[in-house]
Amino acid sequence: MDKRKVLMIPLIVIVFLMNACQPKNEAQAPDGDYEMTTVTINDSVQINYAPIYFAQTEGYFEEYGIQLEFLNFNSVTEAVPLLVSGDLDVYAGSITTGLMNILAQEPNVKVVADRGKVIEDSCTFQAILVRKDLYDSGAVRNAADLEGIRVRATTAGMTGYQLRAYLAKAGLTFDDVELTNIPSSSYIDAFNNKSVDAIVTPEFNLTRLLMNGNAVILSKAEEDIGPLQASVLAFGPRLLDEDPELGTRFMAAYLKGVKKYNEGKTEENLQAAVEKTGQDIELVRAACWPPIREDGWINFSYLDKYQEWNVETGQLEEMLTEEQFWDQSILEAGLALLNND
Repeated sequence: MDKRKVLMIPLIVIVFLMNACQPKNEAQAPDGDYEMTTVTINDSVQINYAPIYFAQTEGYFEEYGIQLEFLNFNSVTEAVPLLVSGDLDVYAGSITTGLMNILAQEPNVKVVADRGKVIEDSCTFQAILVRKDLYDSGAVRNAADLEGIRVRATTAGMTGYQLRAYLAKAGLTFDDVELTNIPSSSYIDAFNNKSVDAIVTPEFNLTRLLMNGNAVILSKAEEDIGPLQASVLAFGPRLLDEDPELGTRFMAAYLKGVKKYNEGKTEENLQAAVEKTGQDIELVRAACWPPIREDGWINFSYLDKYQEWNVETGQLEEMLTEEQFWDQSILEAGLALLNND
């Protein structure tokens, strides 16, 4: 036998064994593409949810081997606890008291990216609206005029936070107004039949009421409570700790969706938003699309006053630290993955 052939046999065996011992990337199929993996997320028709459905429409999640399973809830407050149990992988919603309390107690649940802020020099995403007849007559023109009138708002969350801040300008509190609880589907009728005097609401109800012609903006959220980190993306234990590589891929797809969102109200984006939300295109075009950072970064200081209020009112035991609130590692890994693609 040729001496060279004899020498090659052990070499081939060694190479084979080395390849066999190499760790396999279970997240990738043999052809190099990602294997499809299902990720659960709460559904929403709010406009700041658009980066997620843009990413889905454009195939960004599929590109990174992710199939979304949307779960429907009557309220985002119902979705938050499922992050802890693992029945929900991703939470896309506002910063509720429930979310902050879970972040304070559960190290395996973290905010991971921006989904919208209330800031000055931006469009108005939330406002206090008053009936047009009350405004035109001069009956309600400022915070002091709210005393004794019927207001649709909560005493918690973003609407309660804004109303409390606005009332404080006149030395008033929640006790000085008559808080009412009506479903958002009844807002237009309530203004038309004069069963309510003022409503604190975000989009799309904000623009819908204005377009109806029977509402006037009394005060804007950016004037009362800005700047504020209003909405976030949060991960549960599966994407945060058990499979951070999957979390990284989700983040990369999401950030591509944010970039698409930041192209603004293009015809393509408008059509995609209409298809997802089921809203009229004129409403979607007129509504405020709140600013979302393309790098997903959170400005934690934007939560200082909101946290202080939650502590003062007993809704939060103590203020969260930045380490309790959010984890930057998945965001940084997602950005790195995007830059390497």
